[in-house]
Amino acid sequence: MALKYHLVRRLDMRKGAQEGDTLLYGQVRSNERVSLRTLCELISGYTSATAGDVFCVIKGLIFHMKQHLANGNTIHLGEFGSFRTIAGSKSVKDPADFHPGMFKRPRIIFTPGTMLRDTPELLSFRKIEVKKVAEICDRPHAV
Repeated sequence: MALKYHLVRRLDMRKGAQEGDTLLYGQVRSNERVSLRTLCELISGYTSATAGDVFCVIKGLIFHMKQHLANGNTIHLGEFGSFRTIAGSKSVKDPADFHPGMFKRPRIIFTPGTMLRDTPELLSFRKIEVKKVAEICDRPHAV
C-alpha cells in the first residue's frame, strides 16, 4: 500500500528565517472516496449479511453513537477502537468568570484499537506530479 504525495511550498516560519523564505513539505493526497454503499457491498461479500443488512447495522450504530457521544460517553468498539468527544475552551483566572459559551466547537476523536494500530507500518509513500491547469472555470463556486 502506498500513499501518494506531492510537494508544497510554504512560508518558512522558523525563528530567524528571512521574509519570503519558503520550505517544501510533503502533502499526502487521497486516492478516492469509498462510499457507504460500496463499503456495504464489500462487507456483504465478506460476510453472510446482505448489503442492506450491513447498511441497517451501520445506520443503527451511527444513530446510537451520536446519542452517546452527545451525552459525553466514550464508545469502545473492542479491537476496532474508541470514539470520544472533546472540547477546548478559552481561559479565565477567576472561576466565577467562566461560562459555557467559552467552549470551542466540540470534536469527535477516534483512537484506533489493536485491529487498526499496525496499519501505518504497512504504508509506503509514492511521489506524484500535480498538473496545474491554467483554464478558468466558468461555473459559479461557493466561497
